[in-house]
Amino acid sequence: MTHSSSRPDDGPSAGFDPASLSPAALIEFAGRQRWFAGRSERIAGADFEPVEAPIGGAELGELVVHVEGGEAQRYFLPLCPAGEGAAAYSLDAGPAGGLLADAARDPAFCAAVVAFLVRGEGEGGALLARRSRAAADRLAAVAAVPAADIKVLSGEQSNTSVGIGRLGILKFYRRLRDGEQPELEVTEFLTEQTGFTGAPALYGSLELRRADGSHAAVAALFERVANRGDAWAVVVDDIVAELSGGAQSAERFDVGRTLGRRTGEMHAGLATRTGNAAFDPEPLDAASLQRIVDEARFEAGAALDVLAREAERSPELKGEIDRLLAARAAIDAWFAGFSAGEVGGWRTRIHGDYHLGQVLVSGEDAVILDFEGEPGRPLPERRAKTSPLRDVAGMLRSFDYAAFAARDRLGEDGERVRDAADIWRDRTSAEFLKAWEAASGVPLTAESNLRLLDLFVLQKAFYELRYEAAMRPAWLSIPLRGIVSLLEKRQVVR
Repeated sequence: MTHSSSRPDDGPSAGFDPASLSPAALIEFAGRQRWFAGRSERIAGADFEPVEAPIGGAELGELVVHVEGGEAQRYFLPLCPAGEGAAAYSLDAGPAGGLLADAARDPAFCAAVVAFLVRGEGEGGALLARRSRAAADRLAAVAAVPAADIKVLSGEQSNTSVGIGRLGILKFYRRLRDGEQPELEVTEFLTEQTGFTGAPALYGSLELRRADGSHAAVAALFERVANRGDAWAVVVDDIVAELSGGAQSAERFDVGRTLGRRTGEMHAGLATRTGNAAFDPEPLDAASLQRIVDEARFEAGAALDVLAREAERSPELKGEIDRLLAARAAIDAWFAGFSAGEVGGWRTRIHGDYHLGQVLVSGEDAVILDFEGEPGRPLPERRAKTSPLRDVAGMLRSFDYAAFAARDRLGEDGERVRDAADIWRDRTSAEFLKAWEAASGVPLTAESNLRLLDLFVLQKAFYELRYEAAMRPAWLSIPLRGIVSLLEKRQVVR
């Protein structure tokens, strides 16, 4: 990608004073935004730190939320005059500033950001624009989309995504994390260095550069891919139709084979050697394996501690819970049984948070999204190389959840429906693994790889067990039964 720094000449809007944004107003505003991650924290204060690089007349800044006993949380917050219907995304800037709104939701501001990526105005300043060489012509086409065709997408969570007509998706990273953003790194690598076509191309990005030398990604522009929804929604619909004996869709998505192939191609692309130390594969050596095993053992132990407190609250699961708790020592011994002699294969960059919700269904094909990694982990952990089998395990667990969600939607828990859902899950998982192995070149015939895959599946399921116990107890049976089934196969639970 090419780079340019910029600081436009136009100054702050008349009457705007960052000091006029009271801490109380900023905290109240943050509490109404879905991207705010500090709701469970004790907030000590907040302020707005201007970014000296306004775009399209907006006032760019960082919303800094001070947390008692912890590090301050920083959020990207561009501001513009509030228009009609912006009440949910507006805040009071005082008598001089008036009512301001989140400019990330303003079509004119988004159009200005895209134009900025194309132009790369001037020298110096706080924002660094990075533009794709491989997709320069497509970037120019996105910049020609009129503001009337720019709309915020539904389903906003930790970021804000904006549709730029049918051509682009402009994504604002609201919580600012200092360092390299994995999604930008990985998508740029796949776009510029490999032939992988199963992910939206990265057209450009904006990075905030502070005076103290720290930096954080604030926005990225991606290719927009025509699709009929994410794979979670499409697959659950298909399972429901299959289990209920209803009419099958003419566009039925062959999730096992298609997603297995695309996932394998993604991992093959991420294993491409280019001389880039951040991406070149490294051996999965004994030290690397030990770190993987230690992390999985910790996750299992923490989950079993939670499970011991769940037995009374979930009497219908008491049999499985008791079996698992009785096998605690055997489970720990199974993890500890991994030895250096089983080491093989390579560590590469991976997706890091892989499940059906991270995939779009485009016709009969699959398009993989969101290479940020697990949002709760620090950036260095999300950027770390590991076995691609971790991604494979995440998708296998997602198939299990999809089968359960289909049963849940049908409102049936009879033996016939359960058996049919299990058959779908097992068949789809087998098709996925076969297609992934062929496309990735990683042999699953090797016992060491199969055991490592089991480890990642167990680690993911133990993580899910803790999550479901805390957030969604009605779904606790999904990871619990998955864990018991796998450990039975490995003769750890009898």
